[in-house]
Amino acid sequence: MQHSSIDWERTAAEAADLLSAYIRINTTNPPGNETEGAAFLREILQREGIGCEIIESRPGRGSLVSGCTGGTMPAIMLLHHLDVVPAEAARWQVDPFSGRVRDGELWGRGALDCKGLGIMELMAFVLLKRQGLAPERRIVCAATADEEAGGTWGIPWLLEHHPEKFQTRYVINEGVGWGLRTGSRNVYLCQVAEKGSCWLKITFEGRPGHGSIPHDDNCVQHMARAMQALGEHCFAAQSCAPVELLLESLAGEQDFMSPEQFLGLLDPGRSRETLAAISDGPMREMFAALLVNTMVPTVAKAGTKTNVIPSECSCEIDARILPGTTPEELKALVETILRDAGCRGFTVHLPGGSAASESSMDTDLYRVLDDTIRQHDPRGMLLPYMSPGATDSRFFREKGVVAYGMQFDASIESNRLIHGHDERISLEHLLFGIQVLYDTLRRFLA
Repeated sequence: MQHSSIDWERTAAEAADLLSAYIRINTTNPPGNETEGAAFLREILQREGIGCEIIESRPGRGSLVSGCTGGTMPAIMLLHHLDVVPAEAARWQVDPFSGRVRDGELWGRGALDCKGLGIMELMAFVLLKRQGLAPERRIVCAATADEEAGGTWGIPWLLEHHPEKFQTRYVINEGVGWGLRTGSRNVYLCQVAEKGSCWLKITFEGRPGHGSIPHDDNCVQHMARAMQALGEHCFAAQSCAPVELLLESLAGEQDFMSPEQFLGLLDPGRSRETLAAISDGPMREMFAALLVNTMVPTVAKAGTKTNVIPSECSCEIDARILPGTTPEELKALVETILRDAGCRGFTVHLPGGSAASESSMDTDLYRVLDDTIRQHDPRGMLLPYMSPGATDSRFFREKGVVAYGMQFDASIESNRLIHGHDERISLEHLLFGIQVLYDTLRRFLA
């Protein structure tokens, strides 16, 4: 399917150089400083004769969007986010903002989440332009701010203040997931749905005092008891359509157990037993996250001096909810759990939350993606996936736009590196993503 006039070796080298330079632009959020990254991408597009602009929601919080010259709603928006999560440099093998290439892999914060995808999309778009196919008449490129901190100054702001620039039939965005290599197949995942995101802050009040005189109304102890109770809470297993289709399709491909035993994941009475029988730890954790609501304590703040019992402290909980559960229901459950655990003096805050979202697979774009992956990898298969993590796709789905998140790596290893130490992307994976996107988009333009 690839155009013979494209020098793919040269394309791979160009993409690696661009991604390395992109990673060297530190867009850690907070504070973000995404405008510098947006300016980098704007220069590339302008060199190719593609019009684009930077829109700032706040000083330094810039997002880039190219223009659509076709006069009608764009067919596809190629979307990725500019910001990255913090990196603990002392725990990395290389400088996390070096963009260093080593042993066929490009290292750096954002290589997978999600500057790597940004360069794949950019290169596919640029290659179409170089081939004379005028992609800017039907396709829009967008690189947006603030995804890693909930999106307040990114997509939601842009949809409110510049809705006309973000109209589209389809969105291709990041896929928060994993791939799977079996004895006979390479499984690629298309994120057609994602769990709802529910971040809670719980404030505890107690009696202050001197640290040398213990008493039974220490707010720090109330918080510790609450975090343990929430972290140990067991939700009932449940399934939804995208997860059912994924597991049913995987049953005959996976090599953890017999297909019949594997489908026990979909039986609430057997799901925990079946999960326990999966030997691969990361895979077991990923399947578990697809079958239950989750709550994970992630932040605790208490006290400023060792010998002072504080009057107030707080913790934060990252909860992810399946279809059928609302953020308000989750908040009510948390309050019940804390009361049952004997916690006192607490207030549960729900600053915001989103319900689970889903896009149909019965679309031309999904069929083209599936066929294109099979063309490029005869052992490949595309399966739908529900992400346990949130992406900007949810904001488009809320408006009825079909949004797909793509992961062009059929392995679990990349998932282990997202938001972790030593994040990196294989150059082979980088080129594969460019080729699949290029041919997918070319078919749409045709």
